Order: sequence, then structure tokens, then C-alpha cells
Amino acid sequence: MKEIVLVVKCASYRKEEVRDAVGKMMDMSGISPGSFPKLLFKPNMLSARLPEEGVTTHPAVLEEAVLYFESPVKLIGDSPANSLKPIPLYWERCGFQKVSEKTGAALVKFGSSFFAEVKTAGGIKARVPVTDFLKDYALVNVAKLKTHGLTVLTSAVKNLYGLIPGYHKSVLHSRFVSPLDFSEFIADYYRAVSSYVAFNIVDAVVSMEGSGPSSGKLRNTGYIIGGRNAAAVDMVCCRLLGINEKNVPYLRIYGEKYGLPGVEIRGDVLIPAKHFAVPGKRLHSLMSNRMVKPLLNAAAKYFKITPVIEPLKCKKCYACVQVCPVQAISGDLTFDRTKCINCLCCFEVCPYRAIEIKKSFVARIFT
Repeated sequence: MKEIVLVVKCASYRKEEVRDAVGKMMDMSGISPGSFPKLLFKPNMLSARLPEEGVTTHPAVLEEAVLYFESPVKLIGDSPANSLKPIPLYWERCGFQKVSEKTGAALVKFGSSFFAEVKTAGGIKARVPVTDFLKDYALVNVAKLKTHGLTVLTSAVKNLYGLIPGYHKSVLHSRFVSPLDFSEFIADYYRAVSSYVAFNIVDAVVSMEGSGPSSGKLRNTGYIIGGRNAAAVDMVCCRLLGINEKNVPYLRIYGEKYGLPGVEIRGDVLIPAKHFAVPGKRLHSLMSNRMVKPLLNAAAKYFKITPVIEPLKCKKCYACVQVCPVQAISGDLTFDRTKCINCLCCFEVCPYRAIEIKKSFVARIFT
């Protein structure tokens, strides 16, 4: 049976337009406002950035998602990768504090956890901490559509990585170092936590292209996309951006290991964005070619993407130091390249876009 993915046009973040779009989507979903007694809403809260910067889920989309449901208990939760900034600053700057005040949904930080068993490469089982709110609350995953330097795309599936409390997210980067290893972990992790997800909503009104997930260019893509199956939702997001789903490594790996679902799109006509800039699309297109892949593996040692701090932009907030899973950034904000694993966690969390990506010649060819 095909997974139904709902597509609704939404040209702006005006309250009335977002309310109509979310309402139309949820009506088509068949999920009634009173379906769940307790709900947890998980937005993308990557960094303490303003809504207009397009780095996080827009508060207008989150607000209407919360207001649709009539559940007696509603929470809005996340836990950004560890930094020196207190989480109330994240809530305020991202606009989620106002959403909480308007909707009555309490804000919670993911702290205590239980272990989800994730079967990784080679059949090895990893015990991954995820927020224990999942034990008692149905999850509404409210993601943001962006490109991503490691995984090509971040949308519904990748947003679930944020269920892992705080610093544990960074530590996992040190265990799954290469982009493909990390994408395989994301595929296996999604398999392990997918049963907790009641519904996925993707803010694709304005999406990020290029140097995502925090320093790219914003494009008006004009949709809200949703469905019960996050992999199916991401497949439709690929169509919106003009990406072959096989060129998104976590989707390709998920398909090879577990099988991607068939998809039926309902709602408005989906018109793909033209010439959407996607990092790594060429590389992962070639990686799916069995004849070319061995040659690329041989050239892998020349493929390097390295974070570099731009001194004139840096405000010395030390978010990069705090988030680094291998302590490769010193107190004077210099990198120890013998430790750096190029996970790009520092690049993702920097609130001032002070960290840029330096690519080797081979990396520039393929990304």
C-alpha cells in the first residue's frame, strides 16, 4: 500500500495563509483534532536564529500545528547541540516562546532519556539515548526543508535526530565520521524511532539551498508538506527541490536496507523549484553508479571539506568550542587538524555565520 503524502500551497508566513494550509492538510490526513491525549511537537531548532533567517522551523507553521490539535496536554520540545547559550535564548530568538504563550503548549528541553536500539552497519547494535517524552507523548515532527553539507537534505527524517538530547548528538558524529557512515546511521536510527511519530509536517514555504543547514541562500518554494511516514515525506521534498531521491544518501541507504515506500501525493499540484542548489548532488549521483563508485572510493582521501573560522565575523560566543565532539577547537578558537573529524557541527551551530567551509579541489568538483 502506498504512503499518502499531502502537499498544500502556502506562499507566505501570513497567519491566515498558514492556518488555512495547515488546516487543509490535517483535514486531508484524517487525523482529528482530538486524536491524541498528549502531544509533543518537535520543531527544528538548530541554532538561536531569527525566523526570517530560515534556519529553524518558522513559528507560524509550528503555531498552527499546535492550535489544530485539541489535546489536553501539549508540549513543544527540543534540545540543541550543547553550547554556552541557555535554552531560553533559543526559544526566544526562534520565536517559539511566543508560540508557547499563544497556544498554552509548554516548552521543554530534552534531558532525561531512554535507549533506543539502533542496528548499524555490519549488524552492530548501538544504544542511542532519545528523549523519554516519547514514552508518554505522541510526536508531531515539525521540520524545516534545507540542504545539508553532510546528508544533502534535512527534512522530516533528519529532524528526528534532534530527539537525541543535547551533546549526545555531537558525540555520535565522532562515532560515524564519514558522511556516508553518518547517513547510514540516520537511516537505521529512523527505522528505530519511526513508530513514535504520529505525523510529520515540513515547513517548505521558504527553503534553504546551497550551504545548508545554517548558511545557505533562502528560496521561496511555497508549500507545506506532510504525512505519517517521514521517508515518504522526504521523497516528496526531493521532488520539490528537483533531487533524485537516490542522490540523498540516507534515503538511498534506507531503500537498500529496508525498502522505500510507494508514494501517493494528494492535495495541490507540486511544482518543482527550478535550479535549486544542492551540495553533493553530483557526488552522490555518481556514488549510486556501481561502475564509478570504486573509483570514487579510491579518490576519497583527496575529498576534504574543512571548517574554517572567519575572524572578522566571529563574536567569540564559543558555541563551536562547546559543540565539538572531539575537542578540536581550543579556547583561542584555533583548530587542531589532527583531531578535527570535519563533522561540521561547529558550522551548523554558529549563530553568526562565522564558520565557512573550505573544500579541496576534488570536493569542489563534486559539490
